[in-house]
Amino acid sequence: MGTAKPVDLHDRAAQIAHLCFETGGILGELNAELGAEAPHFNFSAFYGILGSMPTIPGHPARLTFDFPKIQADTQKYTLASLRAETNKTAVNKAVNARANAFYAKYANAPAVIARMNSDFSPTITGSKPNRLDILSSLSEQQMDMLRKAYLADGRTDVVRSTESCLHSVLSSSQGAATSGFTDDKDVTGTTTAPKIDAPQDHTKIIDVTNPSGDPVQETVRMGYDEHQTQGWSRGMDDQTIVNTDYGYRVPYLENLAQFERAQVSLIDEQFAQFMTGQNLPYLAAVYQNELQMIDSDVFRTQIAYLNTILMSPIPGIVTGIYKHPGDPVQPGEPVVRVESNGEVLVIATIVYRGPITLGATFTVTTQLFDVAGPPTTITGPIISVRGKREDDHWEVIARCGNLDAGGNPILPFGYHFDFDDTTVTIS
Repeated sequence: MGTAKPVDLHDRAAQIAHLCFETGGILGELNAELGAEAPHFNFSAFYGILGSMPTIPGHPARLTFDFPKIQADTQKYTLASLRAETNKTAVNKAVNARANAFYAKYANAPAVIARMNSDFSPTITGSKPNRLDILSSLSEQQMDMLRKAYLADGRTDVVRSTESCLHSVLSSSQGAATSGFTDDKDVTGTTTAPKIDAPQDHTKIIDVTNPSGDPVQETVRMGYDEHQTQGWSRGMDDQTIVNTDYGYRVPYLENLAQFERAQVSLIDEQFAQFMTGQNLPYLAAVYQNELQMIDSDVFRTQIAYLNTILMSPIPGIVTGIYKHPGDPVQPGEPVVRVESNGEVLVIATIVYRGPITLGATFTVTTQLFDVAGPPTTITGPIISVRGKREDDHWEVIARCGNLDAGGNPILPFGYHFDFDDTTVTIS
């Protein structure tokens, strides 16, 4: 142990944080006050909770941390915040989109995977790759049949005009029949019955007596009439229409071109199907990765909102305020200063004969503020030592505890020791 002569001796906070925002904006709220306690916010732990993407119990699609939840969990640590309505909206939008995607696809992943294997696996009959092969074969057959027909009919040249032939036959028949029955009655007076001739048309004669007493005869004639007609007609019409357009056609080559175009499209579909088939054995992992990618986008929006809230990474006291509500804030611009009073760095320029090593114990005994009473002692390890140009002069920094048994700070920040009643020892 050796005693050193102090040349300059003062302290400062072991931890100082000039708090700033990662993003710029307008300061919306300021909760910090000079001398007020700044609670320690554990960013690493909170980031870990957000990154685990916890969901509401019983609702695996709904993430727990929407913007109201983040705001509630950080409220007691918030020293200041920017106007961040856009960030709040982005967080809720991302959380809702994640829930919709989960319900649409990932909640029933086993059923979706089974259906995809059924529809896209080449080993299953009736699947898409099988049908693409059939479609390719049918396309070749169609092209080959049409090519043979064009060659057989000699229709491989340019078609300048087209003909349309119309043949129609019209036939009709009609018939009608009529019949009738008549009943006529005549009464004719006569003087002698023998002079009346018997009629030849079914006439019936009946003797009657009139009031005058003269003999009369009644003549009744009955007749029947029938008529029938029938007709039939037929007509034929043949038309030939020739159409000549400004554009000529080559159906033979058009068929070949259509086939090639169909094959190109089929190749694209078959390749897309081939690429889809590469994922089939790993769909469970693929779905998990896709959901994690969605969660990462949500996490990014959550962090962007969290960056609009100013919290202290160290416990301490607010010792500086540089911005007020309504002030513009640039990224990285200090807004609040927080200094930890749990530990202090004692910075000393001393005269000491002999070597000083890192880790050596630095002890200061002093009468604080020249107040009568027992002396105050603070001690701690030396964390920095540097020799000066003068002989036996050293610049030493020691980390010392600054809280008494009651948890109150011993030294104020920036305290300069009075050399008359201060001793320094190194051991």
